[in-house]
Amino acid sequence: MTGVLVCVAPLRAEDGPKVIAVEVEGTATIAKETCLARIQTRPGMPYLDSVVSEDIRRLYALGYFTDVRVETASLPEGLRVVFRVKEKPTIATIELEGFQRFRKDKLLKLLDLKAGDLSDSRTLKEGVEKLKAEYSRKGYAKADVATNVSVDEAANTATVYVVIDEGPRMRIKDILVEGNLAVPDRRIRKLLKTKRKRWFASGVYNEDVLQEDLDRIRAFYHQQGYEDIVVESEVLAGPSGSWLYVHLKLAEGPQYHIGDVAITGTVLFPESELRHLLTLKPGTVYSPDALQADLRAMKQYYGDRGYINADVVPETHVDTTTNRVNLGFQITENELVYVNRVDVKGNLHTKDVVIRRELRILPGQPFNGQQIRRSLERLNNLGFFEEVNVDTEPTDVPDHENLIVDVKEAKTGSFSFGGGFSSVDRLVGLVELEQRNFDWRNFPNFTGAGQDLRFRTEVGTVRRNFDVSFTEPWIFGHPVSFGIDAFSQIRLRSQNLGLGFEEKRLGGGIRLGKELTEALRLDGSYQLFRTEISDVVDEASADLKAEQGRSDISVVGLSLTWDRRDNRFDPSRGWFVHLGGDLAGGIFAGDRDFFRLQGGASHYWPQGDRFVLESRMQTGLVDAYSDTSEVPIFERFFAGGSTTIRGYRERRVGPLDPNTNDPIGGEAIFVGTLEEVATIVRDERNKPILKGSLFYDVGDVWRQVGDFGESLKSGVGVGIRVATPIGPIRLDLGFPLNAVKDEKLRPRFHFNISPNF
Repeated sequence: MTGVLVCVAPLRAEDGPKVIAVEVEGTATIAKETCLARIQTRPGMPYLDSVVSEDIRRLYALGYFTDVRVETASLPEGLRVVFRVKEKPTIATIELEGFQRFRKDKLLKLLDLKAGDLSDSRTLKEGVEKLKAEYSRKGYAKADVATNVSVDEAANTATVYVVIDEGPRMRIKDILVEGNLAVPDRRIRKLLKTKRKRWFASGVYNEDVLQEDLDRIRAFYHQQGYEDIVVESEVLAGPSGSWLYVHLKLAEGPQYHIGDVAITGTVLFPESELRHLLTLKPGTVYSPDALQADLRAMKQYYGDRGYINADVVPETHVDTTTNRVNLGFQITENELVYVNRVDVKGNLHTKDVVIRRELRILPGQPFNGQQIRRSLERLNNLGFFEEVNVDTEPTDVPDHENLIVDVKEAKTGSFSFGGGFSSVDRLVGLVELEQRNFDWRNFPNFTGAGQDLRFRTEVGTVRRNFDVSFTEPWIFGHPVSFGIDAFSQIRLRSQNLGLGFEEKRLGGGIRLGKELTEALRLDGSYQLFRTEISDVVDEASADLKAEQGRSDISVVGLSLTWDRRDNRFDPSRGWFVHLGGDLAGGIFAGDRDFFRLQGGASHYWPQGDRFVLESRMQTGLVDAYSDTSEVPIFERFFAGGSTTIRGYRERRVGPLDPNTNDPIGGEAIFVGTLEEVATIVRDERNKPILKGSLFYDVGDVWRQVGDFGESLKSGVGVGIRVATPIGPIRLDLGFPLNAVKDEKLRPRFHFNISPNF
């Protein structure tokens, strides 16, 4: 319907009648104030046709009215302007018919309709399209939806009728591939999300998914050098009408290889170094993805040397007679660029100095891509930020640009509590309070200085632990870390877990650490604690009973670590190597004299975007000296279970008490692991929340140092890792491959909450 404007003849603004009142009539559900807020005509203004016409358009644009008219009344003081509107009818009821596949509440949600809304044809049309799309996604490609709106003019209400004809559910009987000579059918079908009906696949047909599949096939062929690939599809219905056949028709065309490769414009660096970066060499298969990767490698080469504005332009020339692609790279090196200033943004709580001290590039230095990437790794390894990004900003000086470090802070404080069942501790409860970005001087927020403060209590069927620790990563403004710890640890006797005695440990310690190089770190520690062994089982051997009583242990430790992992929380590439030694007693006093040497290494190989092959190894030796004839049992090595060799019960790999068959530990250990880890689900920030793994563990514990390597036990299995608020949960199913005394060769579940994902 159209609006009718009833007004006096147009007059000049300075001569037109003055508006003394503006009113809105005809509203029932829409507030008059809403309408008046959109109207430009105001009391005290002259009446103008152009302004009133615009007011009518503005009221229509609200979407609430089917008709808008303007009436004027002349009064001695001026004009009274009335905007008379007719509201769209209000939906009284919504009647749905013919549906079986979905519940009514879901259909209404898709339609985005409810009683009390204004009846709007556009909204109804959009809802119908959503409804049909959902039916199509579920395999009802022939579903049809008809609507009708019945209006009660007197009450200005509407009844919306929605009639659904779901039709048959269309499933795919077979996918036929034609015209593929270079790639087998099974490889093409593997690319598709559209699947045939099988017991593990629904076989539902969806047109949008099929179109995405065609794009995937084209992308795959492009990677194999088939630039002229043509892919078409045809969907045919079977005789019954409920089965579909998808027919894919391919015209592969020739496979293109690289011909000549020319690099021009290089002055500063040898052309041979740039050629070494290229994966597209003469004779190799041409791929657009490989070309982009080569472009990134060349720009990174220049960026790592400070030429961040270097430009690399590719040129491709296709020779259809030889099926060769001749490549050219035109390089414009531009000038060396220096860092003018480093600006830090986005840190609402974290102090600038905490961020700046992790940066490996400073003002006045040439831009260096490698140093910038390492700076990003160090900032991410702090665990303080959800995102860390860098950018550049031009300055008035041509060869100087500002470096912008933009961070998005994460929650660094946490209060966690929970309970569960662990294969190590049986029933276990946890309460933890931690601030990983603590600042003891910043009252009352206590955040921002990068310090770490943690209180943790764990109570299980066989364990009672309390720990408190504080770490200052930069003491007195120097790159030396300082930490202090206090702990109380109790393990109750549980022969099912290989604990034929009760152990209590109470003490504390201090720590100092220093980065020697970018990857090499030296740490030292001192611990003083009292250990009490009690409640030894009656049938224990004399050696085990001799462990009963209290012992004061004073131990000094040194460790050296070399860390080249890309991310210490969730590594996907790089090395981690550690060596350490402890010396107890002797010149440091205490009741027991022993020394311990430990070492290990881990390596991470990325395989695509979702797979990482992890290899880990750890070994250790401990021995007594001076007045101590035996290494105390609480300082020996144990293996078997969730953190060492999976498939075996906790602590059951290694020496056993000859009388009770309880583990008594050993003086030497070796454990190796090879594990393929796959990321299954990521969150919206691309961080993994669910992983799966296949693993192989091998190792053993030996009673004496001289027995090292005499035997080995191994296990294989599968596992999952789930990120939770209280830490990553690990669930593994291990299969032992070697016999252990009084142990059955059967699979075992291992459950644990680990510090790493």
